[in-house]
Amino acid sequence: MKKRRILAVLMIVALAVASFSGCGKKKEKEEPKKETKQVVQEEEEPEEVEEEPEVNQETFAIFGVDSRENNLGKGTRSDSLMVVNVDNTNKKVYIASVYRDCYVQIEGHGLDKITHAHSFGGPELAMDTLNTNFDLDIQKYITVNFMNVAELVDDMDGIEQDITEEETKYINGYIDELNGIRGTSSAHITEAGTYTLDGTQAVAFSRIRYTEGGDYKRSERQRTVLFKIFSKAQELDKAKKIDIAKSMLDKINTNYLESEVLRLLSKITEYKVEAMDAFPKVFYSGKIDGVFYEVPVTLNDMSTQMHTFLYPTETYTPSETVQSISAQESAVAPTANNDFTQQ
Repeated sequence: MKKRRILAVLMIVALAVASFSGCGKKKEKEEPKKETKQVVQEEEEPEEVEEEPEVNQETFAIFGVDSRENNLGKGTRSDSLMVVNVDNTNKKVYIASVYRDCYVQIEGHGLDKITHAHSFGGPELAMDTLNTNFDLDIQKYITVNFMNVAELVDDMDGIEQDITEEETKYINGYIDELNGIRGTSSAHITEAGTYTLDGTQAVAFSRIRYTEGGDYKRSERQRTVLFKIFSKAQELDKAKKIDIAKSMLDKINTNYLESEVLRLLSKITEYKVEAMDAFPKVFYSGKIDGVFYEVPVTLNDMSTQMHTFLYPTETYTPSETVQSISAQESAVAPTANNDFTQQ
């Protein structure tokens, strides 16, 4: 089993937080287990198998969907997308968010919002869209629903988070909505300060979009919650990790094998989230033909910046495909009106 599969672990226990954007094909799975505690059954260590040669880097996608029906497949838009690269040599993790309204080329559908790729064709088309527009080689994905993220945070007894005065103006509306959906009674947050957020509050925090910084700040909040979950997961004992991971595996969609995830759970403490960021940095935010988009200025630059961030030791030049898409976008997009290069 490849050591690189630790990546899946990182995100299955920790990542469910990305459940605000997502794509994935509905997987065929057995009925969720009523008792997750039975997972912690093996007193003995799993039988050793010969490891395949370790891959230095692995990149995968995290898609989070906001589905009231818990539809994790085709037909559901991804409200947030994350590209994760794991450097196995240095045991570092890099997480890049792509704005849901980012203007990209989608096979068979032309230029459109990247959030629609999952709706059009499930995880396969969503991964293909990331690969085509940004010269990536993503083969693995994990899809989660925001409800499952809330459950994960609750299972971990909450996460600590600073809430600003501006955020208090918006978070309670989301808390009320989620209380109605989840059947919870989470309290409002009316003052700035540091709080231990339960699942409902954590998801509400991650969905705030209308503060200064817009989508950039929202994606930052999502990554922050993800990091907090990852950090909390590192503190759990092995039995608790397996219990939570097994429970989550019944509620997510991924093409990672369950055995790959569970067997490497214990190695989660070896890795460090080195950096998190959002893209594009420079873009036009507004309407084209009456539809709102966030258009990279330019796609060449966005792809280059993503590669520099995800693979800091490698050099990169945009492919002819990326250059062609970039030219198409530049022909229809106005001048950039957002620049987050210094943030």
